[in-house]
Amino acid sequence: MNQHSEPVILLGGGGHARVLIDLLLESGTCSLSGILDPELAIGSQVKGVPVLGTDKELPALREQGIGHAVVAVGSTRSTQLRRTLFEQVRELGFQQPALVHPSAILSPSVSLAEGVQVMAGAIIQTETRLGAGVVVNTGARIDHDCEIRQHAFLAPGVILSGGVTVGENAFLGAGAVVIQGRHIGANAVVAAGAVVVRDVEDGALVKGVPAK
Repeated sequence: MNQHSEPVILLGGGGHARVLIDLLLESGTCSLSGILDPELAIGSQVKGVPVLGTDKELPALREQGIGHAVVAVGSTRSTQLRRTLFEQVRELGFQQPALVHPSAILSPSVSLAEGVQVMAGAIIQTETRLGAGVVVNTGARIDHDCEIRQHAFLAPGVILSGGVTVGENAFLGAGAVVIQGRHIGANAVVAAGAVVVRDVEDGALVKGVPAK
């Protein structure tokens, strides 16, 4: 999107949303039309952005011509709510732009799918592919030839060495490290500070140094 694009709606008004508001304001890529969050009072504001209601307002907002939406809820272990909201707005015809903070460093060959969010200070190296809805949080570092599949969530400070694959819906906690060539399975959880030296099975929870 550019500065003349249509407004965007944020789904969620918590900490992750506030980070995204800063990202959007600093990048100057769109205008913020409002926030939908069932936990917040209609008419209140988050960093100057008005709360318009809940996700039940989405069809009406789409009919009004608002064409872009951003999933702005964070994740603690489970990414299911993010995925559910992503699919909901997609079915309603909203576009979900890939968002990259101006301070992030991305190789020109990095591939970003719909709804990707790359936060401040992240570094993503050559030939890495990020699937739909992926979050690369503050200061995360992803080296060459990694594949992060749809709706995976990398918390602040995660480090992936070259050739790592992260399965869909996986969650990697703050400061987790994955050595080169490893595979993190779908729906797996890697605890904060863990060091992964072996492949992680689908749905597994691993923690510690080395991760077990």
